[in-house]
Amino acid sequence: MKSNPNILIVVLFFLTFLIHFSLWKFVFHLDEIVIIKFYLFLSVMFMMMITLIILINRIAPEFLGLSVIGLILLKFGLMYLIRKKLNFETIPGYKFHFIFPYFVLTALLTYYAIKLINHDKKQ
Repeated sequence: MKSNPNILIVVLFFLTFLIHFSLWKFVFHLDEIVIIKFYLFLSVMFMMMITLIILINRIAPEFLGLSVIGLILLKFGLMYLIRKKLNFETIPGYKFHFIFPYFVLTALLTYYAIKLINHDKKQ
């Protein structure tokens, strides 16, 4: 049975959140409001990027690879702009807590785009 990349992406996303939230709350004993705001922002951004990848794949599939690079740059720019709002610097070890999940979700986005590109080549 072939696995659906959509289901795999959603499961890995929630698994990332659960692991990070449990580390945040039970190991480091930090405030959960910050992590929930961060993952809410990441969730909205992640779903926006997935939706844009699907739209670009339907409109112009030959530019999907290039548009993924542009979307990752857009995601990086949005993250840079929002980091002041979320007060990352006040949290001890903020680089571990915020950069690692950001890169995991960027890797999931890239994996999804690769699956779409490979699916189009098989057609």
